[in-house]
Amino acid sequence: MGLMFRVMVLRGCRRAELCGFRWAGADLDRGVLTVARTVLQLGGKLHEEPAAKSRAGDRLVFLDAETAGLLRGHKAIQDMERDLAGPAWQDDDLIFCQADGRPWNPDHVSKRFKRLAAQAGVPVIKLHEGGRHTGNSLMRDAGVDQEVRMREVGHADRDINDRYTHVLIEAHLAAAEQTAALVREAGGTP
Repeated sequence: MGLMFRVMVLRGCRRAELCGFRWAGADLDRGVLTVARTVLQLGGKLHEEPAAKSRAGDRLVFLDAETAGLLRGHKAIQDMERDLAGPAWQDDDLIFCQADGRPWNPDHVSKRFKRLAAQAGVPVIKLHEGGRHTGNSLMRDAGVDQEVRMREVGHADRDINDRYTHVLIEAHLAAAEQTAALVREAGGTP
């Protein structure tokens, strides 16, 4: 789950979005993931739903080059796991999934995050605060424009066609690089 948490912290994704990212919506050459579907736990069962809580929620998540490279390596490992699992593999095209292809339960992802925080000796906070809030704060600290930050985390209230012009894509990719560089320079792993 380390790579999942990296994407969450650097880009401010929701846990349901992370659990729902599909390879079909990934363009690692461009450095983007598409937020299109979410995996939610409702009534003790997992459900897949369209991602958008609002129009701003249906968006692209822009990655720094290192994270895109790590996802390429993750894909290669996942392809080997799929081959090893054979017919036992549940193929939902998920980027982040269990060793047999099944989706992660979002509650399990949150609990794992809290366990890792406790083991690391850092304050145990909610995954939402540790991911979305930290991602947004890191982008701000890296000097990323407020409008770009709002659009990156899905808080903008603008038409989708307005959002992804060539200029904005370049700004989003620069934002991803700026945020990863800030963490890298501070001695973190991204």
